[in-house]
Amino acid sequence: MRLRPLTAVLTFLLIVGLPVTIQAQSNHVLEWGVDIGDEYTYVLQKAFFANQNYRDVAVAVFPFIAGLELGQKAILSVDALDEIPNPINESSQMPISSCSMTRGNDSVSIETDLRGFVVPIGDWEFLTEMTNITDMSGVTLIDTEEEWGTKGTATFQAGDGSVVTVSIEIRYEKENGTLNYLRERYSTLGTDLIDIIVVNWHPGMPTVLAAGIQLEVILIISIGAVVGLIISSLIYIGRKKKKSIVQQLGE
Repeated sequence: MRLRPLTAVLTFLLIVGLPVTIQAQSNHVLEWGVDIGDEYTYVLQKAFFANQNYRDVAVAVFPFIAGLELGQKAILSVDALDEIPNPINESSQMPISSCSMTRGNDSVSIETDLRGFVVPIGDWEFLTEMTNITDMSGVTLIDTEEEWGTKGTATFQAGDGSVVTVSIEIRYEKENGTLNYLRERYSTLGTDLIDIIVVNWHPGMPTVLAAGIQLEVILIISIGAVVGLIISSLIYIGRKKKKSIVQQLGE
């Protein structure tokens, strides 16, 4: 089956939405949640290709993937942040961030001038309005206490007549505006052809996502394991203190 990449235009729309002019109040309380020089760790947590030729399709949408292998970490550095104007009357005035990415193990440059990894924070309702997400067909807004982003789905017919579903999910941390989760997935008849997941990595998280286990489940398991270890240690220390000196020396 011959696949074609989701166009860069659609990918861009998933991040910044359609051009829009604000008709009502254009004031906002947007601010940057990061500083120039800040660094964040990312990892290619899943990289499934039913055919290795499909890797080129994924790379065409997100070029930085070409510099990473499964489970490999990358360091994102914030290089520049536009001044945030106030008021903002149209989407073309939205501030942009610029970042660079290097591989974590050898500091080899992967890509520069990455513009989709950091967004301003503090006024998610205004950001949603400016990106015009709710008026875009096939795009769903993600807006929780911790994250803001989009999930876009589209279909196309491959050369052999198969209908391929393409979905891209992008979520940002509301705390600092950094990309938290990115997933690019191609499937047909319920079978995955491409499945890429890149996450903002923190200590305790897996670098490779086990098949069939969702990221949220693994996070809960990881946190539970740490809490369990702490509780076990406290119980052990408490019991040890209750033992006599002779008993402790005998251990």
